[in-house]
Amino acid sequence: IQYVRVPLSWCLTDHDPSELVTKGDDLDDNSGVVYMDDDEVKEKFTCRDPFHDDVYWPAVPRIYLVNFLRSCAEHDIGATLDVHTYPGGTSIGTFSGVWPRYSRFWTHGDVPATDGGGGEGGHAADDDVGRTLLRDFIGWLESLAVDDPMAFKGVRALSPMNEPAHLAGLYNGEKPIRTDRETFLPPLPPDMAREYLSTLNEGLDSEPQLTRVPDGNHLRVFLWLRDAVDAFRASTLPSLGKELHVNVHESVFPNDVLPKIMVPPPDYGLDTASMRVFGAWWRASTTAQERSSWAVLDVHHYHAWGPQCSGSVEGFPAGRYACSDAGARDEVL
Repeated sequence: IQYVRVPLSWCLTDHDPSELVTKGDDLDDNSGVVYMDDDEVKEKFTCRDPFHDDVYWPAVPRIYLVNFLRSCAEHDIGATLDVHTYPGGTSIGTFSGVWPRYSRFWTHGDVPATDGGGGEGGHAADDDVGRTLLRDFIGWLESLAVDDPMAFKGVRALSPMNEPAHLAGLYNGEKPIRTDRETFLPPLPPDMAREYLSTLNEGLDSEPQLTRVPDGNHLRVFLWLRDAVDAFRASTLPSLGKELHVNVHESVFPNDVLPKIMVPPPDYGLDTASMRVFGAWWRASTTAQERSSWAVLDVHHYHAWGPQCSGSVEGFPAGRYACSDAGARDEVL
């Protein structure tokens, strides 16, 4: 094993878990152990979600993360630190951290920051929760290079967000899913979308063979990821040999925004049109030199969702095999 990808919560704490227990012979209860009271635990080892009043996230102690990175370095393993969750939940599904509550990261966090009081040049305001968390994490990684070189050696890459707006192409306020709710990924304001599209597709009129980035709600995700690339680019991390793994998933697109292209049948469900749009955005957001050194496009795809590999409880025709039929499952997979 040379590399590992480590999903992390956005919620980190500088407190050491060893503080949870106090030991001593002179304690009143004669047990020799006293545990931190619940209110103090909540204050030091959780983060209150700013977009869901009833949600408290368990905090990841930085000392645990540092010790883990040191262990990686000792065994010549490079860790990709994946910021897997953000306040409010960035996607629909259990991994968002707030499920079954509806995702609010984009509607309650990104919309006010980007659309309402955004900074110059289409960038979000400085008080944006998501971008601020990412910038702070990048700054902390930079500090490790000086404060703890061994831990820094264990870092291979940063992944700024896991599967941004996963399933937004289905949970979009239209049939067949969630028709009683608005999409959790709102579109950019029209003027901002036009300006961003103009930048992404600049110069393509003379190169019709290249795919253009289409308009749609996905532009909000692309804009956020553009700012993540910018923040990493502006840091010292690229010059120190660290990579940025920008994760995307095709389910962010509804089918009607994708280019209609004549291609061979999808390979086990992989949507070729989606891959072309991701490639067009990536080409416009990074340089060839960056892509050859530190900028990596990390495409996630679930083969189990494709018609060639999917299983189901009842088997055919809902799936290629019944999940309880080990023989059929092994033959298909």
